[in-house]
Amino acid sequence: MNANSAQLAIEQLQQGIAKQRAGQISAALSHYQRAAKLDPSNAQVWHLLGVCALQSGNLALAAKHFRTCLKLNPESAETYNNLGVALRRMGRHGEAVDAFRSALAIRRDYASAAYNLGLSFEAMNVPGEAENAYRHALQSNANDFNSVNALGNLLFRTQRTAEAVPLLKLARRLQPDNGHANGVLAQALLQLDLSNEALEYAQAAATIEPDTGKWWAALGLIRRLRHEMEPAIAALRRAIELDPADELSKCELGFALGEAGEVEEARAILLAAMSNEDNAERLRWAARLLLPSVYASEAEVDAERLRLNQGLEEIEAKLALDTPHQLQRTYHAVQGAAIFQLAYQARDNTALQYRFGALIDRAMRAISPGMQACDWQARMHGGRIRVGIVSNHLMHHTVSRYFRRLLLALDPERFEVHVWYGGETRDFSTEQIAARAASFTQTMEDPLDIAARIRSTQLDALIYPEIGMDPRHALLGSLRLAPVQAMLYGHPVTTGLANMDYFLSADALEPANAQEHYREKLIRLPGLGTLPERPPPPDDGAWLDAHAGGAPITLCLQNHLKLTPSFDDVLARVALESGARIGFFIRNTGVAQRFRRRIEAAFAARGLDPSQALAFLPSKRHEDYLGAIARATLILDTPGFSGGATSLDAFSAGAPVLTWNGTMARGRQTQGMLAMMGVDGLVAADEQDYVDKAVALIGDAPRREALRAQILEHSAVLFEDNGVTAAFADFLDTATRQAGV
Repeated sequence: MNANSAQLAIEQLQQGIAKQRAGQISAALSHYQRAAKLDPSNAQVWHLLGVCALQSGNLALAAKHFRTCLKLNPESAETYNNLGVALRRMGRHGEAVDAFRSALAIRRDYASAAYNLGLSFEAMNVPGEAENAYRHALQSNANDFNSVNALGNLLFRTQRTAEAVPLLKLARRLQPDNGHANGVLAQALLQLDLSNEALEYAQAAATIEPDTGKWWAALGLIRRLRHEMEPAIAALRRAIELDPADELSKCELGFALGEAGEVEEARAILLAAMSNEDNAERLRWAARLLLPSVYASEAEVDAERLRLNQGLEEIEAKLALDTPHQLQRTYHAVQGAAIFQLAYQARDNTALQYRFGALIDRAMRAISPGMQACDWQARMHGGRIRVGIVSNHLMHHTVSRYFRRLLLALDPERFEVHVWYGGETRDFSTEQIAARAASFTQTMEDPLDIAARIRSTQLDALIYPEIGMDPRHALLGSLRLAPVQAMLYGHPVTTGLANMDYFLSADALEPANAQEHYREKLIRLPGLGTLPERPPPPDDGAWLDAHAGGAPITLCLQNHLKLTPSFDDVLARVALESGARIGFFIRNTGVAQRFRRRIEAAFAARGLDPSQALAFLPSKRHEDYLGAIARATLILDTPGFSGGATSLDAFSAGAPVLTWNGTMARGRQTQGMLAMMGVDGLVAADEQDYVDKAVALIGDAPRREALRAQILEHSAVLFEDNGVTAAFADFLDTATRQAGV
């Protein structure tokens, strides 16, 4: 080859590079081929021929050209890297690894080669080597999206989710419009039970890649965990539409429909999905324990109670606890098992609660026999009384409003308080408790892992403020994690659990025969049994006038769960006889719409125009909501399960609340508050008495104003310490001393 040929080859090479940069691969290839003929010793020509072949998908030819280049220039790290890419795409991963390692031997900081080496190791199922390769790449370029994303995904797939999340967040920051980066981050956060944080990323993934079913599946699950059932159902239906084989989304759709009150469709979906053996027990339990949120009639309430009892019978009869596989399936079922909505049926549910508790006890005795007794005695350590608190609602929430001050009042000189918080949100309320505690653990890990943590603390007493609201707390409550185990009344019904020793209730709430309603030993703390937080002062509630239509407006503050079918006609009679409008703060959801249709039918049956006699009010910030309560003519309480926090809201604003003479604590909350304030005339004996009292009060402004003045004068008693903090501390002292004997 003469000098002229070499020069001509260079010219062809330069023209080819220009064409390749312009995206004209075929034209570039022609120039490179001419250059190779003119100067076959030019290594760059063979490298670029290999790149063209690689881009066109001719992998074998690409590898051949790269090898030719390396014979001419064995120090070309880039060529080794490209050879490795071609070999990897052909599935020749062992050879690809050798090529990438050769590239890195020449250029240690070659991030792309290290990244590609990681991909090959992943393909060979050698995750440890893949991780090392990705970390090598990141040492050279900490913000290389491909390496950051690959390492984050690898850690996520290998169950190292907590380590994966920071990398997945960085990948998303580097490419915020990347659907996969958003979606995998959402999935990882979900696995850590951080559904609130995951929402933004799942929404982005479903928007960027709307035809990818798994992003809709993640979004649907997040919405369900946030109790946003309408969008959850829509997202899960979309996921199934895109991927009809997605059995997990079918299960989640069944759960979402059940929580939304669409129990018939939910049961059908859950039972149909039971062909999946691993999930069959969980789905069977869920289908048998489902209860509606809104009932069409009292007859339906009775039918559902019978169905629930039969469901418990079936679960008990088919419960298999003999093999490790059966135990694991049952444990999976127990973690989601709940009959939370049973409490909102205006019936004596004690027998059903006992039966449910016995089922959980039986399952957990087999699953975790080593956690059925303590191997230490209360107070054996000789120091302060060790008290544990397990709660998911230590943020601004009704549970926190009720019990935070009671828990904070435990004297740190006497009590060493340890908290396990299962919520995602942390706010001022959470931080107050965390600052006061000897230890504060925010965890959403497996319940048995939490149980082991709690036992390792060797507590003297363990308190559950709201057991019954989260299925995992019933699971924990069935175990013996402390010598003394007690519950507060955040969900005011018995657990039915053998290992729950005490139910700490309120003397003002309980009837004379109250012990009959609890498997636990009932402890009546003074007054309300706690020290609730006083609501803020109400703002002007003038906005309510627009919804009154010139008529008196009464408000029913409870959500749809507490609004029983028989109460509809009572309210219709009040409206008919008084001319008042009845207002509800009901969100525009499918389940709320079912309640709306039911009550509108009841009002129409009494000859009323629902559009004139009913008012459905928008959600407002708390102070505006309180303003409406203060401005309303009268507050109408529900039978069976009365107002708790809502009645505290009303009384703090001076609003009279007409309530019922309840038979169990959950139906006597407002009644107890009125008794503590010394306010008479607002407790009805029966339906007729309720209607008569409501009509009389609506028509008697002077009487209402007198009641307002009396309530404002005496409502402080509801929020002041009347000895309850001392009684709570004394209970913990006495109970742990007795347990230590």
